Amino acid sequence: MMKWVKNAIIAIAILVVGIMVSGQLKSMATKEEIKVDRRKLEVKVMTANLQSIELPITVYGKLNAAQRTDLLAEVNGTFKGGDHPFLEGRTFKAGEVLIQLDNAEAKANAMSVKGNFINALLGVLPDINQDYSGQYKAFELYYNELSLNTPLSHMPKVEGKLEKFLIARGIQTAYYQAKSSEVRLDKFSICAPFDGVVAMAGVKLGNLVSPGRALGTFVSTRSYELMTAVTLAYADQLVVGQKVDFTSPDIAGTWEGSIARIAPIVDAATQSINIIVNVDGSTLREGMYLTGTVDGLQVDNALKIPASMVVDNEYIYMVEQDSVLVKNLVTVVEWLDNEIIVKGVEQGALLVNEPTLKAAAGLVVVPVK
Repeated sequence: MMKWVKNAIIAIAILVVGIMVSGQLKSMATKEEIKVDRRKLEVKVMTANLQSIELPITVYGKLNAAQRTDLLAEVNGTFKGGDHPFLEGRTFKAGEVLIQLDNAEAKANAMSVKGNFINALLGVLPDINQDYSGQYKAFELYYNELSLNTPLSHMPKVEGKLEKFLIARGIQTAYYQAKSSEVRLDKFSICAPFDGVVAMAGVKLGNLVSPGRALGTFVSTRSYELMTAVTLAYADQLVVGQKVDFTSPDIAGTWEGSIARIAPIVDAATQSINIIVNVDGSTLREGMYLTGTVDGLQVDNALKIPASMVVDNEYIYMVEQDSVLVKNLVTVVEWLDNEIIVKGVEQGALLVNEPTLKAAAGLVVVPVK
């Protein structure tokens, strides 16, 4: 009996001590929480000053020669060369012969057909003098200037009965046959249409060439084009002639170009439009990649802020009038090196420019400028 009473007393004592200790701990926790609640977080802030900001749009692309021609054979013949060796990297001036095919047979045929025309015209001169005397002097002068070794010039202009007379006597037919033979003879020679360089040579001396064969590629080294894409948001600010500054990741130097053409069609996948930029430079080469900056673009009612202010790529912290911290959604216009251009902020708003790990929406803070 005494042992049972003793155990009960010990249990009651332990219970009383536990209740006292629990109450003491609760009291300490409440005081600490009150202490924390009364300690407000200080945050550094800046005032939003919205303005029109110059927007440097970066573009990338590969250079292509602005003037480029693929050389194709239109006639049969053996490749005889040109004014210079037709080799890759060889330069030619405008008008110089790039490719000359053996034209001996075609030349002989052209002279034969031209001789037939001259002979036929001589046969009708007496009739023209007698029946169409007003036109005789023009035809006599034209006949005297004809030669097998010079290209045919245009016949004197005729109409009415004289035109029908010449057709009936086969003069017009003979003339156009002679002109056709001259045109075919010209196709045995391919001349440089502009100053440039052979980019690809597909034929060697002595090769037999047939119609349709690719002979090579000739490009200009004076000017180049670069096609690149710009987001649709800035399409309305682009104009032909707008300046674009270029640099290369591989060689030193800067080059100034200008927008030559703007595509009217939007790429459905990227929501962008293509622009073609003209750029010149003695050190530029076809196939080079350049990085450019389009000048003259701007975004209105925007703010440029440090990149560290943006949280989760689309939010910034703001302090409202009651000193409550809020997480505000913004529109990121452009990411720069260490700064970001954003929209969606009200003029004069207080922005937290040094977010901390303790920052959270709903906190009461002390803004410090």
